[in-house]
Amino acid sequence: MTRKHRRGHRITRLEVRTIAGERIEILLRRAKDIVATDQSLARRYVELAWKISKRTKARIPSAEKRFLCKNCGMPLIPGRNARVRTSKGNPRVVITCLSCGVAKRFPL
Repeated sequence: MTRKHRRGHRITRLEVRTIAGERIEILLRRAKDIVATDQSLARRYVELAWKISKRTKARIPSAEKRFLCKNCGMPLIPGRNARVRTSKGNPRVVITCLSCGVAKRFPL
């Protein structure tokens, strides 16, 4: 995973992960900004973020991951393309993707 950078300086795994984390944040931010105008580009940004995460073993933050649909790859924006509900009997949050209909459930 390490390779030469400048004049013998090697990039460490920690540096690779920090750069990857920054790029993942940028891609997810851009995906959320553009989802209203171009859904295919937003899906592509999310797909690239997942690929970077897998390749570099950099984690996507859990707060960000909650609002990504694993089925269709859309960034979920409550009120626009996602429905957020709380269930009364069993306390949990249900986030439903309005593009594909898949529901994610999280305990409260």
